[in-house]
Formats: sequence, structure tokens, C-alpha cells
Amino acid sequence: MSERPTIYESAARRRERRRRSVAVGASVAVLLVAALAVGAVFWLRDGDGAAAGAASHPASPEASAAATAPALRLSRLGDLAVHRGETATIRYRLTGPSGAAAPVTLVVTGAAGQRVKARRLTHAAAAGKWLEAAVPIDLEPGRYTYELRLGAGGAPVGASPSPGAASPGPATVTASASLKVLPPLPPGFPGKKAVAAAREWISGRDGDVAFAVVDTNGEDAGGYRQHEPFRLASLSKAILLIASLRDDPTPDATTEATLTRMITESDNGAAYTIFGQVGAKGMRAVARDAGMKDYEQGLGWVDTRASAWDEARLFSQFEKLAPAAGRSLARRLLSSVIPIQRWGIPAAAGPEGWTSYFKGGWLGMDNKLMVEAAWLEKGKKHWALAVMSDENATRAYGWDTQKGVTGLLLGQEPTPAYLALVLE
Repeated sequence: MSERPTIYESAARRRERRRRSVAVGASVAVLLVAALAVGAVFWLRDGDGAAAGAASHPASPEASAAATAPALRLSRLGDLAVHRGETATIRYRLTGPSGAAAPVTLVVTGAAGQRVKARRLTHAAAAGKWLEAAVPIDLEPGRYTYELRLGAGGAPVGASPSPGAASPGPATVTASASLKVLPPLPPGFPGKKAVAAAREWISGRDGDVAFAVVDTNGEDAGGYRQHEPFRLASLSKAILLIASLRDDPTPDATTEATLTRMITESDNGAAYTIFGQVGAKGMRAVARDAGMKDYEQGLGWVDTRASAWDEARLFSQFEKLAPAAGRSLARRLLSSVIPIQRWGIPAAAGPEGWTSYFKGGWLGMDNKLMVEAAWLEKGKKHWALAVMSDENATRAYGWDTQKGVTGLLLGQEPTPAYLALVLE
């Protein structure tokens, strides 16, 4: 008898179907487990390899520094204006956790956004410190934007991309400000040849000698042993004058008379009176604001020390350092030193048409210490210098050193006949 179709399923057949379903499910599960195991093996192997590679190839200092960049912030930058050919000083500060550091890159872009200059300022700037970077400016006059990029996204180390090149990838943190490049300044006065001639001449003088010049562009024009400190003696009275005017730019008649004696006659009693009013604190404040790098405050005014560079820098800024209401008094006093004390710088500058705003100092047996500094002005031109000497054989020898250096800077030869005319 043939078997007819039916929807009936016996118990035996149901058991057989379940057995087969269980077997298929078990096979699928085994295959899935095997696939996961193989993937895990590859994943672990790649992780170990990466770890081994990291161990065998330590991260570069730049990469390590960049890793800390997210925790750092850049201070706000100041707008800059600088003449072409000069050096711009970029001042910045990183804030963040102690010990954190990151590379800092400077990027300058033009008005159209094209990158025109890029350089790495440091590979690992530390947080918490004010930093300065001196950058020569060789760009065409115009307006630019300068940007500091903190992290590894700045320009490659050592790379100076050509103008118009693509900008580097984004950095972690940035700060930007404007940069105005002005036309180059005309050559400053005194010129390099005059400064070199003065340097050669003073190097052959006896005793302890130095000089420094700030030219008509306000730039350090060089000198000889510029940062050697000297005792200032009465030259420190110029600092006392500025400190006093800062306390009271329009002094009463009594104080003005005291200041007049202190500067024009170099009266020591008057200097002690003014020092009693402003103190060492007032003198230090003037020196700090003038940027005097070698300044050493004494217990009083007589034993205070500074270098020729300090004094040239101080006199080049005396009008700016004094408050506006007191500037005319400062100019009047510093230009009115009595005739018997107008040796050295004014003796050389006066005959050449320069007005001398100056102060001198002298000390010791036969004035072995002779120091002098001045701001010289003729029309719209002005410049400053300081000439320092100690261990002079005679006071006349010190006067000759001061006049000889100034004369050479003005184009005069320090012949015996020239030096014989001691006073202005």
C-alpha cells in the first residue's frame, strides 16, 4: 500500500527533527566561538606590537610636549609695530599645570590670509613663565597678523615655508594679534664707523673705561665694555631727579630749589634731602622702568652702581620716564649745569651745535672716578651716550677720555690741541 500525504507527524519523527536542529545550532555556535577567538588573537597581537613599537621607539620630546598642550593656554598677545630690518620682541605666557610644556610656533599671515613666515620659537615652552622671542622682521611694509600656535600642529621644525604655501594643520591652542611693518629707518647717528673709531681709541686708554651709545633711532649702537658696572657717585642724582618728579611733578618752591642745587651745582646736601624723600625704593623703580640691566642699588645714592649701557638707556628715555608735568623742569635743570662742571661730553658736543642734557659724577683722590651721561639734541635729532672711567691718573685724564670719545662720535679727532679745551 502506498503512503498517502498527511499532516500527521509521529512522535519518532518529531524527536528526529529536534535532534537535527540541536546539532545544527551547536555547529553554528562552535563556528562563532572559533571566529571570535581568531579575532581576539589578531587584536592582542596588534596591541602587543603597537606597545612594543612604542617601547622600542620612545615618543619625541615634541610629541611628549604636544601631549600636554590641551591643558595649556596662551596669554593674550600684544599688537606690534616694527620697522623693516629691526627685531620684534614677542612676549607671551603659557598657563596650565605645573610641569606642563608644549612646542610654540610663530605663523605670520598677510592681509589675504596667505602664510608669509613661520618658525618654531621653542620645542617645549613651560607653563607659568613669561617668555620672549626675538624675531628679525624682513617683511615688506604693510599689515599682517601674527599667531602663536601651541602644540604639534604648527610648522615643522626647521621648515620655512615659501609665501603662499598651504597653512599647517590646526594646532591645539592659538593666540593672535596684529603686526604692522613700517618702512626701514634711515641709518642712525652716530654711525658704525664713528662708534668703531671711539671703541678703538678708548681701548688704548689707561684705567677702567667704558662707553655706550643709543643712536638717533633709539637703538643700541654699541660701545666698549657696555655692561661693566661703575660706581655712579653724583651721576645717580639724575635718577633722584626723575624719582622726585614722579612723586611730585610740580614741586613747591623749596623742593624745586633743592632739585636745582642737586643737578646744576651737584650739591650733595640737596641730594641727601631728595634721597630722604624718595629712598632706595624710588631709585629702583626708575631703574626698573628704564630697563637698566646692570643696576645695583646701594645703601644710599653715592654707592649705587650701573653700567654705561644703563646710563645711556636712562638718558635716552629721561623725558618719557619723567611725568609730563615735570618734563620741562627736568630739561631745564639738566641743561643748566654750571659752567665749571661742563667738561667731557658737553665740551665736545656744544661746539658742534648740540644741546647737552647731562649729569656727571666724580669721586676719590684727584677724582679717579669720572662718569658722565647725556642726552644730546639738535633740531629733531637726539641721541644719548655715557662715558665711564675709573682709576684715572688725574682728573684731567678722565676729562680727556670723556671728551675724546664724544668727539670721535661727532667726527672730531682727539688731538692734544682738541683735548686742551676742557670746558664747553
